[in-house]
Amino acid sequence: MVRHEQTLQRVHGIDDIGTALAERGLDLALLLRRMRAVGPESDATGEIADPPPWRPDDVPALNMNLVPTRYGGSPALQSLVAQVRLMTCLGEADASLALALPGPGLAMPPVVALASSEQQARFFQRFQSGTPRWGAFAITEPDCGSDATAMRTTARKTARGWVLNGTKCFITNGARADCVITFATINRQMGRYGIRAFLVDCNTPGFTVSRIERMAGLRATQLAVLSYADCEVPDNALLARGDEKPLDDAFSGAQRSWDYFRPLLSAVMVGTCRRVRADLSAWLDVGGAPANSRQHVAGVEATLLDIDRQIAAAWLLCHRTAWKTDRGIATSMDSSMTKAFASRVAARVTRAAMDIAGIDGIATYPSLEQAYRDARAFDIMEGTGDLQRLMIARAAQRSALRPWDITELTSCDASPPDPSPDIASARQSGQETPHDA
Repeated sequence: MVRHEQTLQRVHGIDDIGTALAERGLDLALLLRRMRAVGPESDATGEIADPPPWRPDDVPALNMNLVPTRYGGSPALQSLVAQVRLMTCLGEADASLALALPGPGLAMPPVVALASSEQQARFFQRFQSGTPRWGAFAITEPDCGSDATAMRTTARKTARGWVLNGTKCFITNGARADCVITFATINRQMGRYGIRAFLVDCNTPGFTVSRIERMAGLRATQLAVLSYADCEVPDNALLARGDEKPLDDAFSGAQRSWDYFRPLLSAVMVGTCRRVRADLSAWLDVGGAPANSRQHVAGVEATLLDIDRQIAAAWLLCHRTAWKTDRGIATSMDSSMTKAFASRVAARVTRAAMDIAGIDGIATYPSLEQAYRDARAFDIMEGTGDLQRLMIARAAQRSALRPWDITELTSCDASPPDPSPDIASARQSGQETPHDA
């Protein structure tokens, strides 16, 4: 078991990931430095800085991140473990920009789970470009609460295709996306079984970006409100493999996205906490004094140790969930646990850092204040913390196994399969509406 874990670390180490990206023209170390440099400007304007943190030579590799190998993606980045490690580094550089980098993003899992091979090829071909391309995922609606199956966006069949009408909200990168995987219902009386997924080009008549939300944190992600007013799409915009059964539904594809991206978002939170911890230590090392003059050295050291423990625990949850996903093990409860815990850790760590550093520390390291605001936004993305805890409770009631029961895991000596088919093959159920970030 130990030998196997060491092998996984070699395969998925950040140095290996950097080498794989370098082979595709992207200098990861330079990208991270530039993200740190332009992060404050992006936070102030709510847009990706101009010039952006990536070079022109970096764009093809960024576009193809998360693309399956069979459509041109890098073999070194196919596992979720590798992606978690990468997102931790990107989150440490700048959380908002980490989520705003080009690529298919949340649109990838439902396409892999629901689309035919021809549709997948057409979708991923969009990202084989030297121009930045973004994908988006739209399911959340203003009036549906926590039940995504109650969506009001409709899809009506016509002789020429489908006509979509409705509104989606909190769509990450929605204002800059080239295409949006949009979930709509063909019959509200059918609940989740009436839900379908459509690939909507953002230049389609009837599709508009109504507004970009004003965010306290993660501003560069540009959470958008999207409107569909008699938005007509062709027949082949409906994602369908062709072998669907009566009880198959597109909602399962949405669940795939949430299960896949919650560990990634949690990894960004871990990276943010590591940045905060490093900046706080740097402030104290140069003689910075705790804002509370009555706080003793021992108290500060105890707080720092507690921060270290929380960060380590959040990272281990991210890694464990990714490890299980790579082996085709259902992770709905694991991903909810990871996201709920990591967002709470981010809130605690950033608050503790603000309390210790005070005004003087924040003036020296403005990233501490930005991280505190980002941590507030983390809680609502991919489902609020309260919603995650509700999903954990429901999943625990349905399962005889507890999250810490390792008897469900496959042998540690088994090598992980290609993660892309796992997304399509794992069949989990649930009803929730996380914000589509």
